[in-house]
Amino acid sequence: MESNTKKYVSKYDAKKLFEESGIGPAEIVKECENGEFNTVYLVKSNGKRYYLKFGNDDSTPTLSYEKNMLKTELGIYEAIEGTDILRPAMVFKDTSREKIGVDYFITEGLDAPMLGLTFPNLKARKRVMYQLGADVAKIHSVKSEDGFGYEQFGKKATWAEAYKLMIDKIVADATVLNVKFDTFRVYAILDRVKDILAEVTESVLVHGDVWAGNVFVNRKNFTYQGLIDWERGFWGDFAADFVALAPCGNIERNRYFVKGYRSVSPVEFDAKLHTRIDLMKLYFGMILLTEPELRWKKGSFQYNVHKYRARKVFNKALKALEKPL
Repeated sequence: MESNTKKYVSKYDAKKLFEESGIGPAEIVKECENGEFNTVYLVKSNGKRYYLKFGNDDSTPTLSYEKNMLKTELGIYEAIEGTDILRPAMVFKDTSREKIGVDYFITEGLDAPMLGLTFPNLKARKRVMYQLGADVAKIHSVKSEDGFGYEQFGKKATWAEAYKLMIDKIVADATVLNVKFDTFRVYAILDRVKDILAEVTESVLVHGDVWAGNVFVNRKNFTYQGLIDWERGFWGDFAADFVALAPCGNIERNRYFVKGYRSVSPVEFDAKLHTRIDLMKLYFGMILLTEPELRWKKGSFQYNVHKYRARKVFNKALKALEKPL
């Protein structure tokens, strides 16, 4: 998929860099078209699949939280090292920027994204959702002892402080890019829910982008293989990972995901948790409304579709959070 944030890397350069890593010959090199932010190549070598992923250069216009995202992803890989959380294995990384001017790394490849995948039966789909739920709960078992928020912003002592900073940053980005949403209503909500934000005292790892395009499945036996794209991860409220699978709906309707999650960690979807989920929907809606300004040409198909969906997410969250607590 074309995107203004992607670092252009030719197939020739991708092949050369892969082979210089020492993994093996690059027999097939094909750009992955689904990604919107980073350039990623699928490489086949000695019968195995690999992903070669490139970061952005410093001149690429991005949102505040998107700065140095490849380093964020590498940091998260370090944080989950030694766990049984499923993800593509890291096999090579280079953050020197000496060869191509950007950070890049290579992981082992997975089979197929769940997005658009035809399952042989409903049982197979339920099995994958159960396994995904259990894996997300394992992600949330990884905890931070030194604060909340994005590493690139600097962690804060409380989740309330970190969440407000996240909101402040996306409001600032939106202001610069002339994206309009009612910030008065947003900040009024923050004031109303400050006690609920204060109740989040445990800082856990959040993947930040758990949706069907990042969920990979083994097509031979239709089992869950793992999550990709960890660059949007942060430390905070686990409720954030209940958003992307149902941005305008209720994650509890995904019963097998919830069952899988509860097989590892108990969770009760009470009114306060629903408020916390809605707060993350509000934040992600603001991101989704703002990022098209940098990613696609104004008025293009991708731009218009993204804006339409983003407005639905944002407005629904806003209305839910303005109801009596």
